Amino acid sequence: MKEIRTCGDICLDDEYGFTYKVADITYTEREDESFRYEIAPNYSVISLLSSLYFQGIPGIDLDLKKKVYTRENVIPVFISERTPGNNRENFWELLKDCEMEYPNPLEWLIRTKTRYPGDNLYVKRPEDRTIDVDSINSLGDRSAVICRRIIESISYGNNVNTSTVCVNDSNRNQIYELLIALYRTERKFLDSQRRNGIAKSAKEGNYKGRKRIKIDTLAAQEIYSDYAANLISSKEASDKLKISKSTFLRRYNEYKGE
Repeated sequence: MKEIRTCGDICLDDEYGFTYKVADITYTEREDESFRYEIAPNYSVISLLSSLYFQGIPGIDLDLKKKVYTRENVIPVFISERTPGNNRENFWELLKDCEMEYPNPLEWLIRTKTRYPGDNLYVKRPEDRTIDVDSINSLGDRSAVICRRIIESISYGNNVNTSTVCVNDSNRNQIYELLIALYRTERKFLDSQRRNGIAKSAKEGNYKGRKRIKIDTLAAQEIYSDYAANLISSKEASDKLKISKSTFLRRYNEYKGE
């Protein structure tokens, strides 16, 4: 019997813009119209999160510690509460907005820009953020950028395998706690410098114009590096930082000292 499988990552973001993959989700639809949902929690990542960000996956009892939660011919609560029902008046319009021609709840959830207001969870395409020696070496000696890149991999549930550090599920929590503490300290220092610089400039009468758009300095360094290496376009870079393309180019030139 023919099957169509759709896979996604159930994620959430924290205040620093780090993305945590809390579970894998798979939807299998068969030609006889039967279907199956599978949700595989990422317990090593879930352990990194406080209740401020993560309150569980609706309809799933994580206390059971199952490797995979299966729903055969039953739509999970996680899906039903954040996707439109087939009898909704504008159902086909919603599919069309996501460039879909036939119903697939998980695919719609991946494509839609609409966020469910009840929690911080959303679904995106599967992604591998495993870090190896070559990817670290390409970052040079910029420790702050390397720290952020490693945290991104750890929080997404992937591994880090380099000559100096090896992170997997066995030590994910310990390494994360160490690096996130360093990252927060660095962020506070940079934010303090920025505020002091603005205050000094204003006192001297040199600070004019509208308030400068605030961006994550450490995240920006990584994106500047990728842009300089032609790994991403200016549009992709500006979207990552949630600023306009012109603002990104101006900040990039400031970063280079031009």
